[in-house]
Amino acid sequence: ALDVGKPVKVVCLGDSVTGVYYHTGSRRAYSELLAVALGRTHPKADVTVVNAGVSGNTTRDALARLERDVLGQTPTLVTVMFGLNDVARVQLDDYRKNLNKIVGKCREAGAEVLLCTPNNVIETPGRPSGRLREYCQAVRELGKQLAVPVCDIYAEFDNVRDRDPMSWRLLMSDEIHPNMDGHRLIAEALTRTLT
Repeated sequence: ALDVGKPVKVVCLGDSVTGVYYHTGSRRAYSELLAVALGRTHPKADVTVVNAGVSGNTTRDALARLERDVLGQTPTLVTVMFGLNDVARVQLDDYRKNLNKIVGKCREAGAEVLLCTPNNVIETPGRPSGRLREYCQAVRELGKQLAVPVCDIYAEFDNVRDRDPMSWRLLMSDEIHPNMDGHRLIAEALTRTLT
């Protein structure tokens, strides 16, 4: 659990689901909602949340900018959510290795890490659901291996889809990106995992 007895800086590292706001129709994504939620659960805490999402990024890109965009911020905690671009451009084994390196570098810098599976998607040829599930499973396995907590965003979205496909569709802005309601679901899941 997050120790909010002292100032906490959370850096959310990710791709367009983290970094791009037009899918939520506002200036907020799950990172801002997470800051609000942590403020509510820990009213006395001094929590800052930084959005380090860049559209189109894979874990390869994340490694290249980790020092500048994440470690340079001296985070207490780094949330890491990738996969939707990796599934199309990075081999599964490299995805695992890249995540492993990201966790190692964050820990070396004294930050805690929370790995996240990406949200599920409306299937397209570039992002087949079966392949995406393999990438999510890799995140879960890596979490166990490295003793890093995992927030299973994929499972959260899938639970909604299993119960009510229409409600799930209403969480999505397009085939890939969640809308504001989808971001709210991500923020709630992150808050539950962290607290």
